Amino acid sequence: MILKTPSSLLILAIAIAAAVGLPGRATGEPTAIMGNCAEFDCVELLNELEAGFPEAIAEAKSQCSENQFIGMNIWEQNDSRRVSLACWNGERDNNGGYREGVSLGLFPVPGEEGSFGSSWGCSDRLCEEQVNTLKETYPEEMRNHELQCGFLGGDLYLLVSETEQQVDIQCVFSAGAIFVDMDDDGVSDGENSQGTFVDNILGSFPMH
Repeated sequence: MILKTPSSLLILAIAIAAAVGLPGRATGEPTAIMGNCAEFDCVELLNELEAGFPEAIAEAKSQCSENQFIGMNIWEQNDSRRVSLACWNGERDNNGGYREGVSLGLFPVPGEEGSFGSSWGCSDRLCEEQVNTLKETYPEEMRNHELQCGFLGGDLYLLVSETEQQVDIQCVFSAGAIFVDMDDDGVSDGENSQGTFVDNILGSFPMH
């Protein structure tokens, strides 16, 4: 079974985003780091994330050029905090009077990694039974999938084939959204474009 790393999935998301109209790999380092970083200093927070997830953060930073800046935002979802990274244009839109940016992925707040990861979208008993059994049988692999999909801000689903006696792990996430920052704080105030939903098979297991 082939497992993709979080950084490889982040690369996949960026590639898909480029396909729907976003710029490709940038050159140079972003000029600044700012945003809502709660009790953390934003620069120190990014350094901590880079220490924990060096490949994924390096890939995210490579998408932000020297005339852009990285915005960070700590927010809460289902009693769990996330750090969202975005790359913002250095110049405001002359017509709209706002700044546009794109997502660079989601990451756990340092020290709260245990609560980070995508949830499983089960709508029937068979799915729930398979998830529970797979977590017991393949705990590391299943946790890895939760983290992988979590970096993309996606949701996890099981594709159960009783004919082939196989279970595929699917991550569904949004790519290509264009964020809007109205007040220059490095935090999204909305979207100009919602992008498109993408699904990716992370791996497969035998049906139990």
